[in-house]
Parts: sequence; structure tokens; C-alpha cells
Amino acid sequence: IFRLSTTIKNTFFAIMLIIVMLNFVSCNHPGSEDSLTENADSFSCHYFNWQYQKALRYVTPESEKWLRFEASQVHHVDVDMLKSMDEGAACEIGEVTYLNDDSLATVKVDVKNYLEKDTIGAASHVVEKATFVLNMVYKNDKWLVKLNSVPRRLK
Repeated sequence: IFRLSTTIKNTFFAIMLIIVMLNFVSCNHPGSEDSLTENADSFSCHYFNWQYQKALRYVTPESEKWLRFEASQVHHVDVDMLKSMDEGAACEIGEVTYLNDDSLATVKVDVKNYLEKDTIGAASHVVEKATFVLNMVYKNDKWLVKLNSVPRRLK
């Protein structure tokens, strides 16, 4: 009976060790939901604070043109408005929806207190709160934002 008990204990310990190791590996996998939401959050915080150069590292190569376009639309008056704001834009990640084979996802982002560019010739203005949906793609072992246009708020 004592030998059976030791065998059971060793087997139980080995199974628990395997479970813990699998949880550790899956939680740190670059394709995890944590990685997806962290990259969506980092992109959003940089993008909505007009830090387009920093936002570049979170987008697909095909999306870079949209950030470059946004950067080309910044005027001196906009920079002065950004500098005069008490605090920058704040982003909060919402619902995550996986599509197809889990290599595509959409992420809802609530953005507060951000400076929105207006139409050509009009001054930018502060928006208190808006929601955006980002398209995400798992590419080269990481989640990236895939822009098909500049992000537009949901109505």
C-alpha cells in the first residue's frame, strides 16, 4: 500500500507539473489574447496621441501608408493644441472578436479626450469619448494592426 501511495503521489505531481508548464507556455505565447490586447492598446495610445512614428511598430507594413498620411496632415496649429492639452488621450480595450482561424481579430477601443483632425481648413477639436474598431492580424509571430484606412469612430 505504501508503494502504491508513493507511485500515485509521483504520478499526480508529474501531471500537475505538466499542467503548470502548459499554462505558463500558453500564457506567454505571442499569439495570446494578452499579446493582442497589449499591441492594440500600445498602437491606440500612440496613434490617438499623434505619435505616429511610435505607432508604426504595431502595424502591418501595408498599413504604414495610413500613418504617413496622418502625419502629413498635422499642422502647426494642431501641435500647439496638443501641447496645450492638460492630458493626452486615454485608451481602453474592449471586446475582442476572433475571426476565421484565430489569425484575424477585431478589437473595440474606447478613446477619451483625444484631438480629432477635422476637414481640410478646419481646426482640430477635442473629442470627449469615442469607440473605434481595429482589425488585427497575427503575422510573423505577433499581433499587428491592419489599417485599410485611417481609423474612424463608430457612430
